Amino acid sequence: MQDIFRRIIGQIADQYATVLLVLGAVSTITYMVLITDIRNQEGNARLVKMSTEQGQLIGDINLLLTEKTYLTNANEIRRVDAKIISNLTQLDQTHASLSAGDRYIREGDRLVHVPGTLSQDLRLIYFDNSKPLDHQMRTYLTTVRDLYRRSADHITLDDPVLNKLLFTLSPQLLEEISKASSIYQRQSEFMLGTTTNKQHMMFAISLATLLMVGTLLLQPLVLKLKDSALKMKQEKAFADNVINTTQALIIGLDTDAQVVLFNHHAEENSGWSEEEVKGKDFFSHFIPEHDQAELRKLFTEMMSGDAQYADSIETLMRISTGDLLNVVWNPTVITDSAGTPLMFLATGLDITERKEAEQQVKQANAELAQLSSRLQGEVNLAATLQRSILPQPNIALPGIVGLANLLTSSEVGGDYYDYYKVGGHNSILFIGDVSGHGVAAGTMVGAAKAGVYPLIHEGYTNPGEILNSLNINMQATAQQSLLMTMACLSLDARNGRLVFANAGHVLPYLLRKNAQHWEMLEASGLPLGKSLDSDYLQTAIELTLDVGDKLFLYTDGLVEEESPSGEPFGYDRLEFLLNANVDVEDPEDLRNILMDALRVHCRGTAYTDDITIVVISHTDRVSQAAQSNDVSDIIRISEGFYRQGEHPIPRISKEYVVFLAEQGYSDLLTRFSQDGICRILPKNDDFCHKLGWEHLLNQHHESADDDLYSLMPGQPQYRQFNLTHTEDKPFITEEIYSWLNDQGNLPKDHIEALMVILDEMTENSLYAAPRDGKGVAYYQKGESRELDAHEEVRIDIALTDGLLGLMITDNWGTLTPGVFLKNIAHAMENGVEAGIGGVGLYMMWRLSDYLQIRVHPQKRTQVTTLWGINNPIDMDVDSGIQFIYHTEYEAAYTVGA
Repeated sequence: MQDIFRRIIGQIADQYATVLLVLGAVSTITYMVLITDIRNQEGNARLVKMSTEQGQLIGDINLLLTEKTYLTNANEIRRVDAKIISNLTQLDQTHASLSAGDRYIREGDRLVHVPGTLSQDLRLIYFDNSKPLDHQMRTYLTTVRDLYRRSADHITLDDPVLNKLLFTLSPQLLEEISKASSIYQRQSEFMLGTTTNKQHMMFAISLATLLMVGTLLLQPLVLKLKDSALKMKQEKAFADNVINTTQALIIGLDTDAQVVLFNHHAEENSGWSEEEVKGKDFFSHFIPEHDQAELRKLFTEMMSGDAQYADSIETLMRISTGDLLNVVWNPTVITDSAGTPLMFLATGLDITERKEAEQQVKQANAELAQLSSRLQGEVNLAATLQRSILPQPNIALPGIVGLANLLTSSEVGGDYYDYYKVGGHNSILFIGDVSGHGVAAGTMVGAAKAGVYPLIHEGYTNPGEILNSLNINMQATAQQSLLMTMACLSLDARNGRLVFANAGHVLPYLLRKNAQHWEMLEASGLPLGKSLDSDYLQTAIELTLDVGDKLFLYTDGLVEEESPSGEPFGYDRLEFLLNANVDVEDPEDLRNILMDALRVHCRGTAYTDDITIVVISHTDRVSQAAQSNDVSDIIRISEGFYRQGEHPIPRISKEYVVFLAEQGYSDLLTRFSQDGICRILPKNDDFCHKLGWEHLLNQHHESADDDLYSLMPGQPQYRQFNLTHTEDKPFITEEIYSWLNDQGNLPKDHIEALMVILDEMTENSLYAAPRDGKGVAYYQKGESRELDAHEEVRIDIALTDGLLGLMITDNWGTLTPGVFLKNIAHAMENGVEAGIGGVGLYMMWRLSDYLQIRVHPQKRTQVTTLWGINNPIDMDVDSGIQFIYHTEYEAAYTVGA
């Protein structure tokens, strides 16, 4: 027996491998049975869970749709829409799987669904009863998608579709889902019972087997299998979590550029679900055609292995609404163990908000630049207008010649000088300085000029009265926020009587003829605008100038300018330079000496304050010529006499010959040109009678005033502009047009006529008038240039008592009566033709009620046009023309001892 037992034990030992194989087979069978049941059980649990979760998803979708009706913020709406589409996609997928009877089994570390069949009970619920669950679910999904595609402002709580969804479709659907869930639960419980029986049996078999081979061999195997399964599940869960929770768009493409991976963030931002885009060509579906080339090239290179790494690429990405997002893509490639590319992974960052912010910053910068340009343009216009209100720097007044020099530290300055004459023998000169500089100071300068206008035409000559009047204006304008110092001098050139009144300005200097030093003129007074109690008449001083005496006036910017070390130029240095140059006769030379010294002192020409210098000399005594109303020296030619035949014209200056027209005279223009008749007055013209018949006949005599103000006596409203550059013309033209429209009582036709003549007259003064002695033009028409310091182009506009007037003055004096009459006669005979000479002069005659041209050859031209506001513009009426051509300069005064 013992031998037999030993032989059996030996055989068992010898067949150890067979035993182990049997045990392995038993264990394998046991394991497979258990695993199969466990997987089936997991699949059943999955079905139960999916069925139950449908109700939760429906509740979430309904809540989000309700929430959407309250939202107005675009970002919040997009967040809700993303959640709705995510839940909707999940609900659709779940229902599709359940209604198809799919089963879930475990493969490796995950549950996968495989085709299956529905039980009879479930088929009845899903498809065969009176209200199939499948039909209700599809109706619900369709309704939700319809509501989702609407904008937030088109969904309200009382929306019938929303109410049907919430209160009709949803309750019925949830009820059927609940029934299906109960069946899945019962099936799961039944299978659980079956599995339990199998487990009992396999447990017994396994227990018997394990008792034979020992638990020590089975237990490590089971533990190892559990650990492996858990590890794989954890790794998958981690990978899925990383992909779906990262705040970046992760899109995977296969070798054909078709989408195989589309994470949650991509779904939320694009509005498409993963199921909608899987299998579609990434480039044609998401990327606009003009952005595809570079990204497609990179895809080809990386998937072929030609490139392993790539820099980020920015493109636009099309989303479900048709909008475009700005996305920066960081591409990489997933390879197998052999290095073969399997998937092109495009990780994108949505930078749309950043782009919009950059665009807003760019737009803000552009708007700031535009505002800066507009403000600079307005400042430049203010500077142009300020220059236009200042008189010419070369001063020529009765008994006085001199030079003014104004240098501003910014575009618009606060210094001011001005001068005018009264009665042919009184010269009034101002110099002023506003506290500060810039646009505000420039406004005060404009206010001062506005205050001076009426004083000129009212004939004020007393400096004390002038400053008293300006003080009231400055007080009303600035309300003491800005002050203005001013020195005012008046010289009677008949006897040399000088009156000086001062409103807080730096004191001027006087140099007597043959003296060796300058003396200071002292007069006190508060700045203009400081106090209404100031009386500058009481503080004015009076003295007598001799011929050859000089005056030097300036603003405090000259003495207050500092060197780089902080030392001011100072009064001592100024007086030293003045006294060292008492023999300098030319005012321009003295100005240059002072400015050169200032430039050396300050080491440059960038000054912190405005600087004005005025140097004048009393050159001679004058006596006012008697102005007589006697017009006995006029040769009158009647129309009837002239039309009778050829008659010799007296051999006298043609400005003494006047043709008295009794009817239209345009047919005589050619003959006038031949006879040199350039003064034609319609005898029966009401407008000429309104201007004063004797006054018009006397126009060959010089007046102490300009023609416009001589022909429009009284106190007209007026504006005056001086051009310093050809580019000033459009600014001044616009200013004149605005001023005329602001008057409110001017007919549009008169304004348009004046603007046409203004344009033509200004062009003539800038380009046609500047000619040399041979008649050759200095400048081409349209040439941009700065006017020479000695060149004057002045525009005057006046309005009063039913009269409107325009006057242009230049200092060329090159227009002749022959050229004038020949041009308008040519235009009359041949018609108006653009580009033909004389058209402008013809239009000036035809568009005005009265035209007067006064020329001092090679010295001055003054063209004046007048309108009666109540008279319509009629180009068929032959208006009065007077061309006064002084062969010798007839001054309003004569030189005396």
